[in-house]
Amino acid sequence: MAAIPPAALAQPVPPAPVPPVAPVAPMVYVEDDDVTPDVMTEELQIKQILHWIGFVTDVQKNAVYADSMSSFADLNGLTGEDIDSMARGYANRTVVDGRIHIGIRRIKRLKALVHWAQDFRRISKVPTVVSTSGTDFIAALEQASERARIRKQHRDDSDVLAKEASPGPLKTERDWVNWESKFVNYCSTLSGVDGVPLSYVIRENDNPLPDGEVYASFLDETIYCAPLNGSYFDADKQVVHQALISFTAGQQSEDWLKSVARYKNGRRSMQALRNHFSGEGNATRRIAEADRMKKSLHYKNEKSLSFETFLTRCQKMFNIYEKQGEPMLEDAKVRFLFERTQHSGLQGHVQALKASITTGTAVSYTTAANHLSTAVSELPEYTSAHRSVAGLTTGTGNDAGGGGIYNDNGTIAADKYIPNWGDLSKEDRLKVLNERKRLGIKLGKGGKGSTTPGKDKSKAFNKLKKENKKFKRKIQALQSKITNAGENEEEDNVVPADAGDGFGGRHSKKKSKTIE
Repeated sequence: MAAIPPAALAQPVPPAPVPPVAPVAPMVYVEDDDVTPDVMTEELQIKQILHWIGFVTDVQKNAVYADSMSSFADLNGLTGEDIDSMARGYANRTVVDGRIHIGIRRIKRLKALVHWAQDFRRISKVPTVVSTSGTDFIAALEQASERARIRKQHRDDSDVLAKEASPGPLKTERDWVNWESKFVNYCSTLSGVDGVPLSYVIRENDNPLPDGEVYASFLDETIYCAPLNGSYFDADKQVVHQALISFTAGQQSEDWLKSVARYKNGRRSMQALRNHFSGEGNATRRIAEADRMKKSLHYKNEKSLSFETFLTRCQKMFNIYEKQGEPMLEDAKVRFLFERTQHSGLQGHVQALKASITTGTAVSYTTAANHLSTAVSELPEYTSAHRSVAGLTTGTGNDAGGGGIYNDNGTIAADKYIPNWGDLSKEDRLKVLNERKRLGIKLGKGGKGSTTPGKDKSKAFNKLKKENKKFKRKIQALQSKITNAGENEEEDNVVPADAGDGFGGRHSKKKSKTIE
């Protein structure tokens, strides 16, 4: 049997079947109150944002995404001027090159988008629109624009505010507690490079506070959460360091900054001061001070110590304990208040508050203090003391002589001089002027109540001078009559001109001087 050649045995291998290509599904964007998915890529989030802003076609969204903002990091580097430049660039293109007329509304929203993304950086978070609706996002953009205006106003007012909030020099250890709080407040009036108040540089926590913390404002949140690294922080920490140098120069406190001065790090410099002035020794002294207050502080009556001052000193004691890590519990504060309120007229109120606590009613220290403050204001000694004080003050009540615009009977004092005319409000001055015009009364120049005590005194003085001159003329006339009558008397009754010389008259004195 003849052998079959190898070439004849080779069979052609059919090609492998190619799987069908699935069509790419277009991106689906949510509208208005619809909520985005829980998981989204960064590209999808940005394009969804552009869709909410008003770029409705995929061509527009893809163009803006590719040219200007392909990531949230790009947004962190943009400014309002960049958005204007981008809008002009798209408007100047041809239709073939992808001309886009963005319009004012979308330009404003793009600028707000930049502020929105950068606000996340200011609180150490990453921008995201996961699980967000379009309505909420547009509201967030408006809020970001408002925050930008607030930062600008804060920056514009910082020079004036900082001048008024200056803590002054740090002289001694005794000044530290008050000086530290003043310096923190001073730094909060100054804006950093990124618009965050400079007090974030010297905050006590190194890391942002956990989520769920309640802040008074977004500015406060940035203070507690702004990152303590990066180029912005590097610039801000030098400013704080220079401020510390200026407030400690020439004082003993300056010595505690010399070891860290070369770093020019305000956070490190402030920590050096805190380590010394808030160290174990000083903390022990402040705890001892609070302990002394706790033993000696009590309220007996308004004469020895007012209840308001008593509460102020109590709060100072509580603050010291809290600052040193030994805060008094709320129940302990309430018990201390009840124990040290020793006024006999307040014991009924104290017992009533204790009974409320016994029945299960929660009574906080603030509630108890306010209740007792109200009771103190009803005490006879409190009422009499404040009535006497009110009687001595020159207020703006119904006494025109004391500075008000009304008489005792309630009518406007149009016919009287008002001493504090310049201090009155525009409305009060207008009331007086209208009443004077109605009654035809004129005081001072033009009836505007411009007379002053000095002018009134000068007028009275001039009047007295005129009357005095009148009386002088009458006296001179009487004297002249008496003199004329004397000249008609007999010659025997006339005394010689030199008769007085023998008794030490003027001529005798002149002669004696001549002899000498």
